[in-house]
Amino acid sequence: MVHKLFKDGVYQAPEEYKEDIEELRQWLTEQHHLPTLTDEHLNLFLHSCEGNLMRTKVTMENYFTLRTHTPELFANRNPLSNDIQEINLVPLAHSSREGYKVLVYRLTNYEPSKLNFTAGIKMFLMYNDMRLAEDGLEPGYIVVFDMKGITLGHLSRINLSIIKKFIVYIQDCHPARLKGIHVINTVSFIDKVMTIIKPFLKGSIMQIIHFHGGVQSLEKYMSLEILPQEYGGQGDSFNVYHAQQRKLLEEEYVTWFREEENYKVDESKRKGKKNTQADTYGARGSFRKLAID
Repeated sequence: MVHKLFKDGVYQAPEEYKEDIEELRQWLTEQHHLPTLTDEHLNLFLHSCEGNLMRTKVTMENYFTLRTHTPELFANRNPLSNDIQEINLVPLAHSSREGYKVLVYRLTNYEPSKLNFTAGIKMFLMYNDMRLAEDGLEPGYIVVFDMKGITLGHLSRINLSIIKKFIVYIQDCHPARLKGIHVINTVSFIDKVMTIIKPFLKGSIMQIIHFHGGVQSLEKYMSLEILPQEYGGQGDSFNVYHAQQRKLLEEEYVTWFREEENYKVDESKRKGKKNTQADTYGARGSFRKLAID
């Protein structure tokens, strides 16, 4: 049985991508280390890279290589596990003015001792994958991080190795058009947070990060009416949205995540130098340059 990347089946890429899809197919016949991919995969990666063929190849290579060599984030992803409940995610019912999907993240429990940082990042990435499966080929995503309840105690629990791998994945591998990152209820020690993560961030990502003391300044980027009730919007409550996502994740994605783990690189079939987790990540958080034929 073929794993369905998109829950509702293939989302067709624009007609102008047709020749590029064929070229990707031809290229893949020579990439024996990569898994067998469906048209869904090719459409998603080409779409996320806005039709840039070389960038698509690099992103596909990075995506499967990093996920294979980062089992702490991409292996044994069980939606029913008790250790991945640290964060809440909700996709808002309405998009931004530009038509971008808006995702809101926040902590479930504000007690620092309850935070398992690695499990929280793992859950974040699971939610992201589920949204791609649900949404298909979206024009873009805006991510809102709510820092309410975050203290210096949480900061001390950050795992630098995990944060580096997470940032590298989002920047170099994640097949989605990221249009904005908004941090709301910004804490007084945000400079300390940025000191930790800034060395790993590319300039292109820095340009789309925005900090907000509350939510009012979000109006510049989206209608405040689309926000959950807790943020002064006209949507349902955050808890209602989150309960819907948990139900969807637990009822429809247990098998999906199990099947998804079969999509790995086979280093024994890679041309040239084989890759390991130790040399996957380069200096300052950049992905190690991989040869693309």
